[in-house]
Amino acid sequence: MSEYESEINDSVSMSTYKIASSSFTFNDVLPLDIINSIKKEICGISETSYEEARVGNGDNNFPIDITDPKIRISTVKWVDEMNWISSIFTHYMRIANREVWEYDITACQSIQVTRYEKNGHYGWHSDYGTSDDPQNTRKLSASLLLSDPSEYVGGKLQIINYHGTVVSIPKKMGQITFFDARIPHRVAPVLKGERLSLVAWFTGPKLR
Repeated sequence: MSEYESEINDSVSMSTYKIASSSFTFNDVLPLDIINSIKKEICGISETSYEEARVGNGDNNFPIDITDPKIRISTVKWVDEMNWISSIFTHYMRIANREVWEYDITACQSIQVTRYEKNGHYGWHSDYGTSDDPQNTRKLSASLLLSDPSEYVGGKLQIINYHGTVVSIPKKMGQITFFDARIPHRVAPVLKGERLSLVAWFTGPKLR
């Protein structure tokens, strides 16, 4: 079952115009055994593959591939796009994109495993404008939460929606949230425990 993430309303209609939701969350679509299989698959990737998360967008003022604990504290490793986990993201992206954005999406970038431990965080940022292919850009971002909310304190995924309002995405293990890659978002500091998630980005031709 899917549902729009509540912002002001799921959508606001004014005359013939419609202001769409800037995020779309799927709850209760992944059985527990699938969630556990994903966790097992991730554990199969060497623990030494984790590296300090980096920030940047590739321009001259803010070069890519730097670490900055003031902006981001987490460790990451990668799931190859050929892995079966990618198909889960792609399937639900198609539904979310059809229902909300109808963007021209051509590819899914490799999936990032992100681990936030105590004091881990990622400050306000947006994903648009970053892509391995200079002809394309990230258009949709996705987050799959793998930790049970009882396993950590803090660490909320928050977005600033199209109305300029800060929205906290409810924490629920197995939920998949998609949002416009242009909007600012963050992971608030983890106060206790560990927050584990998968992050993916969907790219397409640059908006004009």
